[in-house]
Amino acid sequence: MTRMEEIIFLALAPHRDCGKGVGIVKRSLFSLGFYGAFSFPTASPLAVLARALTKGELKRIAARLREHTFAGGKRGRITAGEWGTTTLGGILFGGQRLDVPVEQLFQAGAALPYGVVVEPCAVPLLVEAVMRGDAPGDNALWETWKAAGEKTQPAIQIAPFSFTAGYVANLALRPLCNDGYSFEWRVGEPAWMPKTQRFSAENDR
Repeated sequence: MTRMEEIIFLALAPHRDCGKGVGIVKRSLFSLGFYGAFSFPTASPLAVLARALTKGELKRIAARLREHTFAGGKRGRITAGEWGTTTLGGILFGGQRLDVPVEQLFQAGAALPYGVVVEPCAVPLLVEAVMRGDAPGDNALWETWKAAGEKTQPAIQIAPFSFTAGYVANLALRPLCNDGYSFEWRVGEPAWMPKTQRFSAENDR
């Protein structure tokens, strides 16, 4: 994959009313030197895809996500917690971790045909910054702060939150240049998670 090639992600996004706090985090990060804070939409890239998913495939993934939100006594919520980093599609992301079981979503034959998922996300994040791994860069800055200990880290306005309303969609991302921060993106038609725990045949239409 060359630097300028388009990447297709399967993305999970909260309802826009649920993700307002993410904007606060992005502004806080940008002011502290994380210049990739506005390089990605308010979404969580769950996998790199070989092709865009069909409406039916997206609805099956959305239904499986809803099943997860009721598993183990949960009350239909996805929670965004502590901040971390992960690499997907050759891009280093930073953001709040989501309690989404990606490995269960993409088990063989579970919801998508074999080979559609090129690379699953190891650590699902609600992305708040596109990072850089070279120095000086965002990742180097974050690693320096982590090594310095909590008492010396600057105050980043990050608070855990949860959401019940969310959707999955194809997200095409294309680098615009080699600075590591400039991207354009297109988000496809959303497939919303069902509102209740009922999963009927209409989810597969």
